[in-house]
Amino acid sequence: GCFAPLERLLARLGFDPGKDTLWVAGDLINRGPRSLDTLRFLRSLGSSAKCILGNHDLHLLAVVHGARPVTDQDTFEDVLAAPDRDDLVEWLTTRPLLVRDQALGFTMVHAGLIPQWTSAQAAERASELEAMLRSSRATEYFRHMYGNGPDMWRDDLAGWDRLRYITNVLTRLRYCRPNGS
Repeated sequence: GCFAPLERLLARLGFDPGKDTLWVAGDLINRGPRSLDTLRFLRSLGSSAKCILGNHDLHLLAVVHGARPVTDQDTFEDVLAAPDRDDLVEWLTTRPLLVRDQALGFTMVHAGLIPQWTSAQAAERASELEAMLRSSRATEYFRHMYGNGPDMWRDDLAGWDRLRYITNVLTRLRYCRPNGS
């Protein structure tokens, strides 16, 4: 297959794409030298894989949109040079930032959720960001995506600050301080 280590692991676990679902919690790329193989493999699983976006995936999209340069730490040159790059980027762009499975009682995000949001509110805010990623304003969004502020949720957050905060919670959150930041 195209990505032997992951395929071997799934075979060892008895993964059956006809009846099982693989949940992948983001950072589909830039976590090693085989980003292209990873994307192709996960895409090939179709609805048998629930893949969400992480901060590394958003960084690749920012590079593709010309909003950020490739850095020395990036390991996705294979994706940028691939003949199927546009198809893979389109597929990646359609991945959600949050997946909820009501029947199983699970919600998956890449980084975390703040206690001020219910699961339903988090899903609504993820949808806001997903709509922007798929819009004609995506390049502009990627130019404003990077940064650590604001660092506290307010219901009146708007514009780029609101979207950056949502991005940071869903893809970069590591700690919640007692003051809510």
